[in-house]
Amino acid sequence: MNLKKEKKLAQEFDRLEAASKNMEIPAAPPDEFENILSEMKRRGINPRVRKELGDRK
Repeated sequence: MNLKKEKKLAQEFDRLEAASKNMEIPAAPPDEFENILSEMKRRGINPRVRKELGDRK
């Protein structure tokens, strides 16, 4: 990558980072995680975490 392009990208990153520092991240809805897991179950997708934990449920 040439130096001009790299410098321009670094400046853009710094600008975006500075702009995002004052942003508040909204909280997820209370049951969002459960909804995602139930949709994964409906589609037949097994979460990797469950496999790694030995599917204790």
